Amino acid sequence: VDRVGSRWPLALGGVAVALACVYLSAMQTLLGFYIAFTVSRTADQGLIKIGAVPAVGKWFERYRGRAVALVFFGGSAGIVVLAPVVQIVMVTWGWRAAWLVLGAVMLALGVIPSFLIVRRQPEDLGLAVDGRPALDSVDQNTPGQSTPLAAGSTAGSPEAGVEWPLARAVRTPAFWLVLVSLFVASTSSAGVTLHLVPYLTQQGLGAGAAVSVISVLSISSALGILALGFLAERVSPRILLAAVFSLIAVAIGVLLSADSLAKAYAFAVLHGLASGGMNTLAPLLWASYYGRGILGSLHGISRAAQVAGFALGPLVLGIAYDASGTYQTALVYFAFTGVASSLLILAARRPRMAPIRRH
Repeated sequence: VDRVGSRWPLALGGVAVALACVYLSAMQTLLGFYIAFTVSRTADQGLIKIGAVPAVGKWFERYRGRAVALVFFGGSAGIVVLAPVVQIVMVTWGWRAAWLVLGAVMLALGVIPSFLIVRRQPEDLGLAVDGRPALDSVDQNTPGQSTPLAAGSTAGSPEAGVEWPLARAVRTPAFWLVLVSLFVASTSSAGVTLHLVPYLTQQGLGAGAAVSVISVLSISSALGILALGFLAERVSPRILLAAVFSLIAVAIGVLLSADSLAKAYAFAVLHGLASGGMNTLAPLLWASYYGRGILGSLHGISRAAQVAGFALGPLVLGIAYDASGTYQTALVYFAFTGVASSLLILAARRPRMAPIRRH
């Protein structure tokens, strides 16, 4: 993505998802289902999710927070809009037609706009970040080179000084502290979410009420994406991430005593804001520490760590429940991981590298 831009990864990922949907509409075997879903998820996580953030992140500096937030919010909004559409198609024409509709939507709204509109960075078109006047004499996105000070940027930020090469960035303590904190927080966030309905029913809530908590959590997550994206333009993403990780711990604390629907909703609001904010803030922190030039690489690495956490968290909680017959012990552990993630991110201060200036 850093070398060729997000245009082709987004377009090819969209084509892969669309073809998988078409195949699912005609599948006849369980093996075919597994293969199509594997292709679809791999394309989504490996091409679309990785390419989407740099597609806008490299075009903005001052307003990068809201730009990245809108990318993630678009994903949440798409689920809200498409879910009832798919349900109507399934009831009217069947589930095979629903898969065809999803494939057509991906081609029309994902593949074609990505191919026609998306470009690597503004400098490729003779433009500058945030629509500022272009400076032909300065390459604003070359790792290791100086970059001009932009309106709204702060002294010491990469945009005000230097773009980091990936080889040097991964050798800084801050890189590993951020990466580990995201992995740990993702473990607790996903573990709690996946087991939420069975836990709440165990706490005495009805199945319908427990499912409604998921809806509140989803809405809160979308709000967290937008709110923290805009707030990150004024407050350090590191400080906001520390607050988000602490909020995960607080939310789990509320969940531990959630014996009523009101407490369950309180958890959903807190945890939704935190989980939505985490996804938005992570790429903003990478850009503020290391610049735009390697944003795609850093976002890809951190997404891999987060996806690993998403996979591990539910497994840990499930094993703990099978061993003890209760979720309580594992939830306490996850609450502490939220605190640990907060401390790790606070320790990850912005790295410094002397700029290499060209004359």
